[in-house]
Amino acid sequence: MDPIIITPDDVAEAVRRAPNWKSPGLDGLHHYWLKGFVVCHAVLVRQFQEALDQKSLPSLFTTGITHLVPKDRDTINPSKYRPITCLPTIYKTLTSILSARITRHLNSNQVMSRAQNGCRGGGRGTKEPRLIDAVIGKVVKRNRRNLSVAWIDYKKAFNSVPHTWLERVLELYKVDCTVRDFLGQCMGQWSTILCHLGERMTAAENHIRIRRGIFQGDCLSPIWFCLSLNPLSTLLEGSGRGFQLRRGGTKVNHLFHMDDLKLFASSRSHLMEEELGTDKCAVLHVERGRVANSEGMDLGIGPSA
Repeated sequence: MDPIIITPDDVAEAVRRAPNWKSPGLDGLHHYWLKGFVVCHAVLVRQFQEALDQKSLPSLFTTGITHLVPKDRDTINPSKYRPITCLPTIYKTLTSILSARITRHLNSNQVMSRAQNGCRGGGRGTKEPRLIDAVIGKVVKRNRRNLSVAWIDYKKAFNSVPHTWLERVLELYKVDCTVRDFLGQCMGQWSTILCHLGERMTAAENHIRIRRGIFQGDCLSPIWFCLSLNPLSTLLEGSGRGFQLRRGGTKVNHLFHMDDLKLFASSRSHLMEEELGTDKCAVLHVERGRVANSEGMDLGIGPSA
């Protein structure tokens, strides 16, 4: 990856893409003001470049505010809260620039697996996987073929990726070393303050450190997380297993949407060989075009449908 030299156009584009009034972090700054005061962009360019070159940021910019939003009326149970983290606007602007440059590097070198439908520019989210499912279903039913599918859910996937692996994948895919060092330094400073009903629950000197997982609310986090799963796609594609739509055609081995994984195989035994040692959410086996068995899912149909 080429070294990053931040320009005023980079700042202007990052600010343009951001929502005007999205809740800010500790800096209390909304993107609306950065869009209006264009004269500030030149200052941000200089400061962002200095931060990259010095490979460090003040801890203010790597500290979030995590608002605990209750999911229901059971406010005593901590698991019934949805944490939403707001990060400083200046930090998100910088990571948005880095995300755009890293994504350009990944796209130009065709690094990201086509099986990953999350964070793919020009993609249509879950629509493309659903179209693939529909085509496979029609082929299986029409040609009376066998198919085995497994859905795998990784619990707390975003919060469980080791920071050492996040650093490693940047090295594996040859992200600029200055960016790697900078992100590694910021990662070591990631922390947050808990906030409930508008009141901060964490003392200023007792920030909660983020020791595993990605930084929620960071513009770079989605593509970084997908990149951390990319080697898994490489291993699965190299297994030679999958469902072949037609003789001599490409095999559909698996589909990802962020951390949601779906495995395809032409038989039960092949599906067993693809399993990753994790608990499956659901499994479907089709034999000669008819559903033979399903585990963990309610199809609402009989076995002979």
